[in-house]
Amino acid sequence: MMHLATKPAQMLGRVPRRAWRWIVRVVLVALLVPVLLQWIVAYIVGSDARILPPQLLAAKNLLIVTAHPDDECLFFAPSILGVLDRNRDITGGLLVMSTGNNYGLGETRLQELQGSCKALGIHPKRCIALNHPDLQDNPKVWWNTELIEGIVHEHVQQWKIDASFLSHYAATNPEAPVTFTLTTTSLLRKYTFLGDMPLTALPFFWRILSALSFPATTANPKDSARALLANSWDRYIKTRHAFAQHPSQYTWDRHLYMIVSRYVWFNDLKRVEHVANTPQQS
Repeated sequence: MMHLATKPAQMLGRVPRRAWRWIVRVVLVALLVPVLLQWIVAYIVGSDARILPPQLLAAKNLLIVTAHPDDECLFFAPSILGVLDRNRDITGGLLVMSTGNNYGLGETRLQELQGSCKALGIHPKRCIALNHPDLQDNPKVWWNTELIEGIVHEHVQQWKIDASFLSHYAATNPEAPVTFTLTTTSLLRKYTFLGDMPLTALPFFWRILSALSFPATTANPKDSARALLANSWDRYIKTRHAFAQHPSQYTWDRHLYMIVSRYVWFNDLKRVEHVANTPQQS
């Protein structure tokens, strides 16, 4: 009788152990899949035309437009390094809309920006932060969109830009070069380290499998509408080095950001389509 009584108890005791085994397996998969995807995109298929569109990789003059000094490190480093490191013939340019003088550190941040550009491989003569009176760093003031578009257009023409990272200008100006914009995510997804990589890579799933099977130098036009760039370990170190050139901004929370933010590990970009202006009907 005791043997029969203890058998159900033993069976009940096995359930938690089985559950723990499944929990461990799920945790291992959840940890390994993002790392594996990051490694595949960074080291194996990152140059494939279905992952990195030829319009970016084959560009001669690349322009990145940001709002403040250090944005190039906090958000765009995987894109900048992912393009410039793969083609040394590309001339990279950075146009920053303000000096970030909200706390009176504008001159300091201008000098820091030059060090960051050097670390990222951006041409020193094309590393510019504006100090326009109507584009001062103030979170309570909205900047004039038309003014920004005019300034961007001027630099696009002057530097003969044929690929850029920005948004509204390309959507409204028929003379704009091929342009990609960074995909924004929710706050929860933003601070998940590599945890958001599987969800981000989901639209690229078949492209990644195809690239692993047979490389391609040309892409379907539909594939050219999106790009996925991931930092290798070497490029991540470069990103950290570039941000270290902004000591005035290197607080403890920014140090944590450089570890847990998805934007310093990978970027997914969307191509900006030009919207033709159509006359309104009366």
